[in-house]
Amino acid sequence: MLLKKTFLILAALFMTDFVLTKENPMKKLSMNVELNSGYEMPVLGLGTWTLTGGTCENVVYTALKSGYRLIDTARYYGNENEVGNAIHRAINDGICKREEIFVTTKLVPWSNAPDKDIDDSLQKLGLEYIDLVLLHQHGSDSGDDAVYKAMIRGVKAGKIRSIGISNFYTEKSVLHFINDFEISPAVIQNENHLKYQNNALRDWASKKGIYIESYYPFGGRGHTSEHLKNPEVLKIAEAHKKTAAQIIVRWHLQSDYIAIPGSSNPAHIAENFAIWDFELTENEMEKLAALDIGRRYENW
Repeated sequence: MLLKKTFLILAALFMTDFVLTKENPMKKLSMNVELNSGYEMPVLGLGTWTLTGGTCENVVYTALKSGYRLIDTARYYGNENEVGNAIHRAINDGICKREEIFVTTKLVPWSNAPDKDIDDSLQKLGLEYIDLVLLHQHGSDSGDDAVYKAMIRGVKAGKIRSIGISNFYTEKSVLHFINDFEISPAVIQNENHLKYQNNALRDWASKKGIYIESYYPFGGRGHTSEHLKNPEVLKIAEAHKKTAAQIIVRWHLQSDYIAIPGSSNPAHIAENFAIWDFELTENEMEKLAALDIGRRYENW
């Protein structure tokens, strides 16, 4: 009788552990990844493209309050001051600490003074260092190289922790930054969504120790509805009792992309972050992968 009771207890413990392992997605999907620079980067953040003024500051503050720790901006956006103000508000209000926040900004390739641009971004953001600086897009070869070299100098000076590139979509274009510079990109930020998944670049970059970050995770302005109203996405959302946006964000993360959905709506900001308590099945991931038609919406 004692042996039988002991067996039942051990069996119950085993089944409990199995259920936790199978059902808890946090065991399979980390909220951070380690970059080739040695620093950790959150896999889900807020994009701030088109956000300006007080709206931008309040949106970033709301995102930090909702749990986001990755904030993406750029000199071209003209909102680094507002992003910095929101970060300091959140820190002063005890919502988070500076070391918990990962800030990304970008430098334009046509700059004549990229070193000064880095200092200006630091000043506008009100930060002692920037977690990630990206070359915003391809300009001229000489312009790209000048900016990338300035970013490397920024790393050596302690102003920047990690560097990368944006809007580079082929192995050939990325190889230049791997082979010809002493610091390789840690991140490539590109347009990625259900209609344009670019798995080949993701898989190749992964072997090089580089993460792909998705901007326009819902397809970008003017194309969001065709993603959020896709019948396959809606069917999967219904099965999980989640929204279409949450299904798409979760798909990005389970596909090993970093994602930065943008929104000015506090409810949507919170909604996009509430994706840690469920997991897409392998079959669902395959159905979403089948939506890829290789279609980009921008030509940057």
